[in-house]
Amino acid sequence: MTTASHNSKPNAFGDAELLTRCRKGDGEAFDVLYNRYRLPLFSYLHRLLPGRADVVDDLFQQTWIKATQNLERYTDQQRFLGWLCRIAHNLVMDFFRSRKHLADEDVPESYASPAPAPDQELAHGQREAALRAAIQKLPADQQEIIALRGQGVAFKDIAKQKGIALNTALGRMHYAVQNLRKLLADYL
Repeated sequence: MTTASHNSKPNAFGDAELLTRCRKGDGEAFDVLYNRYRLPLFSYLHRLLPGRADVVDDLFQQTWIKATQNLERYTDQQRFLGWLCRIAHNLVMDFFRSRKHLADEDVPESYASPAPAPDQELAHGQREAALRAAIQKLPADQQEIIALRGQGVAFKDIAKQKGIALNTALGRMHYAVQNLRKLLADYL
């Protein structure tokens, strides 16, 4: 009986081997892990945030970004999906904590007006203008990622289209978000 060679298909490996390869920069190993766990993670987030697809998409991406940035912290004694779900759960809790101060969420929907108040419309327009201006200040590779994600293109497809590793696409998005947060600190 022979052991798997280095050239074997990554899809045949267990999580431990795939994670070892990911830590060494193997993008194909990451793609296998991503495809293996994207649906269970997505389902988990949908159960935590029913009816909040926009938030689920954002937290799904943030979970993968955090996971790729912290692969060294993962231990083989944990199930990888469990580790991903714990990261996602922490992000969901952070989301709720950040929204706790918003008074509108405490008001039942039946009391809320369907149309935004004029001052809210003005503020929204100003935020959109500030966001567009901030995006223009980003490096070109980060602008591309934001534009493609804005069109609904999946990270895996972006990576293929641009000829880069999935980790690189996720990393660029992470840096773009970080840079936008700094640039838009007055609006957040």
